[in-house]
Amino acid sequence: MGQDIMSALQVTEEWLDWESTGAKLTLGDASETLRIRGISLEARDAALGIVRDQLALGSSLMDALKEAITLGASEELPVGSLMSNDVILVDASHVTQASPAVDITKSVSALARGTRRVVAVAGTLDFSGESDYDNLSAFGALMVRLNVTQVFAVGRGARALFLSVGMEGSWDGESRFCEDSDSAYDDIRAHIRPGDVVLVLGSTDEPLSEMVEKLKADLS
Repeated sequence: MGQDIMSALQVTEEWLDWESTGAKLTLGDASETLRIRGISLEARDAALGIVRDQLALGSSLMDALKEAITLGASEELPVGSLMSNDVILVDASHVTQASPAVDITKSVSALARGTRRVVAVAGTLDFSGESDYDNLSAFGALMVRLNVTQVFAVGRGARALFLSVGMEGSWDGESRFCEDSDSAYDDIRAHIRPGDVVLVLGSTDEPLSEMVEKLKADLS
């Protein structure tokens, strides 16, 4: 019975914008909207998985959706803030683990594809997880595959990331290394053009939140 209900669930629309990620769901005569605040394709997939699990347990579509939103409510997801010159700043400076960093980078890249350049800033990331991207080589290759325009590796611990991205043969100078956030700021700011998306990931070595606040003030 539960399996029949799950198979009857239809995702009639999916969306991703600079403030939210979501989908429209129908089950028989019932229709509901899944809306997650923040940019994350992975969070949407996880929420849909919870909805299906709850339906299999006999929940209504509305109750299954409430459960999915409640379970995901504690996750802090970044949003895009519109700055001057049509620049969009995505503050993910709290994200230091590789797996969520990959998700956010993929999600931002999907939003920007074909319309905006992406300038990514990252400090020392934690690659101790078990995903396919929890190693420097895979992460560096991903940055290139997603057509990230410029990568700034900030902090001595991030030098390996800089080298990993730079080793990709199709790149020439698009990966830059900065000793710390103070010395990085002017270089990063000089590379931001009107209409760019600036994605700031975190660092296990030094907080990059002050850099984000300075960018917000300078770009506002």
